[in-house]
Amino acid sequence: MIDNVNQFLGTVAETELAKTARRSALTIWNAHRDAFETTRVEAGKVFGVAIGEGQKFAARMKAAKAPVARKAVVRKSTRRTTRRAA
Repeated sequence: MIDNVNQFLGTVAETELAKTARRSALTIWNAHRDAFETTRVEAGKVFGVAIGEGQKFAARMKAAKAPVARKAVVRKSTRRTTRRAA
């Protein structure tokens, strides 16, 4: 069993393997942080373009609506009428 855990951890932390592992972890952390920031910026751009396109589309649809003359539709009665004998 290890008598002094802190001493053991101190010696392990000073090894070349531990230093390399810390550098690698820091590199991975920075890469993820940069990727997250890039994604956040690009998502904002995509969202802005989508809103702009939606506004253009709405303006085109509003401009395309012209008054349309509606025809009067004569509907046939679907109810059967029966004449009662008077």
